Amino acid sequence: MARKKEYPGGFRLTMATARRLAVQEFGTAKGLKQGSWHNSEGFYEMTMGNLEIEIHPDMSGSGCIQIDIAMHGAAGHIYQLHDRDTLHRNYKEEDVQRRKERREVFEDWVSAGGPEPCHKAIDDFWNRR
Repeated sequence: MARKKEYPGGFRLTMATARRLAVQEFGTAKGLKQGSWHNSEGFYEMTMGNLEIEIHPDMSGSGCIQIDIAMHGAAGHIYQLHDRDTLHRNYKEEDVQRRKERREVFEDWVSAGGPEPCHKAIDDFWNRR
């Protein structure tokens, strides 16, 4: 029996859908192309001036389409999550992702410094010492 093909993020993101989302969010899809790396099915990229934009399935399992926006040569990026059927922005899922990221950063901080020094730093900050 043939095995069902698995797609990144759990669904197949087509060029047509990525193009519609790019036009909706940026006013153009000029230069949108499939990712240039190996096995980049469902990953699309484009450049607008100094901005590098990627449109791809969210790999965290939310079932959303993710847009990553970064400035060429700059640290950090902005991301948005969009419903894959309506293409509306999914603020609720973005909030879930942000909370998860903040928790991971907090856990890394506590793991690196130890619970007691971190607790003291929080108390000092809270009590404005």
